[in-house]
Amino acid sequence: MEYKNEYNLEKFYNYSLDLFSIQRMDGTVISVNPSFERILGWKEEELLGKNPFHLLHPEDQETIVQEFQKLDGGIPRYSIKNRCRCADGTYKHFAWTGFPDIESGLVYITGRDITETIESNRKISQLATELKDANDKLFEQASTDSLTKLKNRRAFNEALNHLVHFSQKQKSPLSLLMIDADHFKDYNDTFGHLEGDKILIILADLLTKALRKGDVLARYGGEEFIVALPLTSEDETIDISERLLQTVREFNWEKRIITVSVGAATYDFNSNSKNINLEYSINLIEQADKALYCSKVNGRNRITHFSKKYSLQQN
Repeated sequence: MEYKNEYNLEKFYNYSLDLFSIQRMDGTVISVNPSFERILGWKEEELLGKNPFHLLHPEDQETIVQEFQKLDGGIPRYSIKNRCRCADGTYKHFAWTGFPDIESGLVYITGRDITETIESNRKISQLATELKDANDKLFEQASTDSLTKLKNRRAFNEALNHLVHFSQKQKSPLSLLMIDADHFKDYNDTFGHLEGDKILIILADLLTKALRKGDVLARYGGEEFIVALPLTSEDETIDISERLLQTVREFNWEKRIITVSVGAATYDFNSNSKNINLEYSINLIEQADKALYCSKVNGRNRITHFSKKYSLQQN
């Protein structure tokens, strides 16, 4: 019976798909099963009497030597991962478990080739990164105006909703500007749509540089731009609007002087006013749009605030 058990153990040792080895506590190889040659390409006689640490990947050697030294305490080490050099010079990934026998001074080691798993995980991770990059690009394309590279209407509306929520929590003012290029249709009809596109691109750049960090600028459609000004009172909104009017007018336009009209609206979430619609985002846009209409019918090249306290022309 004992002979039969030994025979079965020998068969298990020799025919196992995993790697088995018996080593001394210093790492010297006493025995390896045929899987070492099948998986790594090393014959038993090439490993016997040698320390196999030289087969480890240079980046893994220090860690594995430290783990092997811990076996002296008689405590098994489980699932130690490293890379081992094959006979053809390539490396494969393995997970090793070591069982020390203090009495005999031997270590029984089993290893499993996990190269395919590692490579599969790497490919999955790479695919996930590529998918994320593709999704980010699609999101950017879906939220960016293709001509001016500013936020589009959809992205602005989302940003405005966030700013309304922020302003409510902070009990701070939030202002909105609607900006329209004056006589833009006439400019397009006179110089063509390509020249008109150039004007919109320049306006987007001028407005971006003139606004503060934290202000949200978007192309809202056609020749119309929109700006959300967080933490900005009525008086500050007027000052910013006048600066935008001046910036646009003083630019060295190539074919014709371009001006803009501005409509502004402000809501102070710290005020006790009850005349503001609960849908603050829509309400602010409607108010700024009405103010913009007033600027246009009153001669353009001016800022009108919805409060009707201001209607100032830029000279």
